[in-house]
Amino acid sequence: MTTLANDDPLPAATNDPVAPRLRVAVAIATKGRPAATAWTVRLLARQTVRPDQVILSGSCDADIGPYDADGLRVDKLVGPAGSSVQRNRALDALAPDIDIVIFFDDDYAPGRHWIEHCAKVFAADPSLAGLSGRTLRDGSTSRPVGWEEAVELIDQAEDAVSSRRSVDRVLNPCTSLYGCNMAYRARSIVSLRFDERLVLYGWLEDKDFSRRLARHGRLVRCNDLFGVHLGIQGGRVSGRRYGYSQVVNAAYLHRKGVLSRREALSNIVRALGMNCVKSVRPEAHLDRRGRLIGNVIGIAEMCAGSASPERAARL
Repeated sequence: MTTLANDDPLPAATNDPVAPRLRVAVAIATKGRPAATAWTVRLLARQTVRPDQVILSGSCDADIGPYDADGLRVDKLVGPAGSSVQRNRALDALAPDIDIVIFFDDDYAPGRHWIEHCAKVFAADPSLAGLSGRTLRDGSTSRPVGWEEAVELIDQAEDAVSSRRSVDRVLNPCTSLYGCNMAYRARSIVSLRFDERLVLYGWLEDKDFSRRLARHGRLVRCNDLFGVHLGIQGGRVSGRRYGYSQVVNAAYLHRKGVLSRREALSNIVRALGMNCVKSVRPEAHLDRRGRLIGNVIGIAEMCAGSASPERAARL
């Protein structure tokens, strides 16, 4: 574990008054949640260090709702649907002088200092290739969180931090990053792209992308970067398709060499067990029975040798 005190001086090259600051782009893939656009852009506009480029990558014009750019450079992209292909479109549209690429989900609310602290961490450690922050609340694994509630949680966390005299920026080494909030040094991923065989929601695309990068660069999780993942259900794929991807994508990534056999089996067993147990009394916001059916279809096709990640789009 490495710590970097909030008031510690950065390396000499960073302290050079003529050294250019790191330029940051934020890429957001969105589908079926036009009401989220106004919130995501507003939260980026209130950052203590504002992004130099914001890319909204949708599958159609209707995906990107109205918003107030408030002086931000916002580029809108439209093309085929799928989190992997939409994120790749954003990578292809990066301005040439971008140093850091941040991927936020369209239902992620970052703290006001997220970009500022992210840039400081990258500037202080040239060997760093990527990082993720701390999730204060994850609505995708519990109940969904509203935007107003998310902002309140963030503000409370920031008040608690500011009330302390000093803050340690704790960096914990890791082998993969969480897709709802992950940042990469642009030069580290210049030849890397998300696997477009992981269609639709792209289950495990973040683990695949970051693990392939981890073979060539250092990844960390930083406690000083925090936010809330709302877990909004609008725009998500059907339970059956999602459940299919839960098992088939894990097996596919094992064949790619990204997941070990144990990790792939753990992902499959955990998904199957959770969906089976919760199908008895499913949550109101999740299609557990649909996911269970998708799990079973995926396992049956894996046994028959006919399973493929792309098949989820045809269920």
